[in-house]
Amino acid sequence: MNKISIKNMDGTMEQVDLVNAFKIKNLDKKFVILSKGEVAAEGVSKIYISEYVESEPGVYNLIGITDDTVWEKVKEALKEIVES
Repeated sequence: MNKISIKNMDGTMEQVDLVNAFKIKNLDKKFVILSKGEVAAEGVSKIYISEYVESEPGVYNLIGITDDTVWEKVKEALKEIVES
């Protein structure tokens, strides 16, 4: 799994595992699925899904998904990824 650097809101840098990245063309936005190696309930790996922008080469800022319409489109894209 590839490692990428993300910049947290407090300005600190963190190395995380890049699980997948995809673009939703009709939104013109890019999204990532990340893992920090955390385990959630019942032993399931915890993942994070976020919009991202590359702030400098190899450094990414994450943008939370707060719009319900965008979140629905992300869920549709995730279903396509899982099914392919």
